[in-house]
Amino acid sequence: MRNPHVVKIWLITGSIVASVVTAQGDEQQIAPGTGQQNSVVIDTGADGICNTTAADGDLQFAAVGSGSPNRTEIRCGTNQVVETLAIGDDVQLIALGAACKNTTTAIIDTGDDGIADTTAAGDDTQTIVVGVSPANQACVMTGADGVAQTTAPLGDDSQVLAAGGAAPNTAVVLCGPNLVVDTSANNAGAGDDVQVTAVGMPCAATDVVVNSGADGIATTRAEGPDLRIAAARPARITISPGDFAGSRRLTFKITNTEFGAGAPPSRSYRITTTSGSCGGGVVSQVDADTRTDGLQATAAVDLGGYMSASLVATMKLQNVTTVDSHNPYRCSFDVSVVALDTDPAVDDGANSEGNTTTVDLEVSDRNDY
Repeated sequence: MRNPHVVKIWLITGSIVASVVTAQGDEQQIAPGTGQQNSVVIDTGADGICNTTAADGDLQFAAVGSGSPNRTEIRCGTNQVVETLAIGDDVQLIALGAACKNTTTAIIDTGDDGIADTTAAGDDTQTIVVGVSPANQACVMTGADGVAQTTAPLGDDSQVLAAGGAAPNTAVVLCGPNLVVDTSANNAGAGDDVQVTAVGMPCAATDVVVNSGADGIATTRAEGPDLRIAAARPARITISPGDFAGSRRLTFKITNTEFGAGAPPSRSYRITTTSGSCGGGVVSQVDADTRTDGLQATAAVDLGGYMSASLVATMKLQNVTTVDSHNPYRCSFDVSVVALDTDPAVDDGANSEGNTTTVDLEVSDRNDY
């Protein structure tokens, strides 16, 4: 990474301060250089049974001699109580006698062989006939690169995607939460990706901004704010004999991985936390810049750079309910990095999970017997 810096971040527990949203990244669906993963290459044909072995690089979704696995076979009936017990290799999704949320709730699926073995009882609803595997389901699918490798389907299996090809015109980038298009097609390399909606135009959350074009291979990367917080390691806290609390200082690494010609030299941000299962009052002394005296509320991370932040987690005696010093108390809370441009939403449309990490605490109370 270039321009490494150590910067400060402020963690705010239990509240989020709203600000004007000026940009939020579009959402990546297919990684640049690949096609759509899990596209159907070979389907099972009319008899619903897979006869074709996947070539290297493709995924054997249905075992040879079996149907496409784990299809919903029986749903809950109008009384919303499970009345059917699975047999064979069918899978009981909800226990016999348990309540269902509604009449569309799946209660039994076909299991690994994809063939229905169970007859619905009571007023439960049969969606697949006993002894049958649904026709034209996935047999072989594309693997990590999204490109088909398997040819010459056997039996009545059908070739859906030609070998060497990727599923065409699939969504590469979707509209982000700011509902304005930020991403230009083919910004990650030469290709035939199609700009479905022009940059700067309004869009809805499910709108396709860029698709993969006729060749099915993505050459576009979503643009907009893109910050990361590294995953936190589990932390141990000890409450020593005679003490009323125990504390641990935790550090976090924040990086700015934003992409695109329009990316600014830096992004300002703050950190939010949840109370999680640990309860309130656990987080304090948040320091976004470990090189500068005092606690900093916000910071700016350079494009391609990284920051170091810290906080103190404190667990009090009254919050630890163990009765044996050898049995630790465990709880967790979340820490998120939020760009001020997108506040209060996390900024990374390409992979929003990268904006949040879960801190797992293991607390030992040495006052216990």
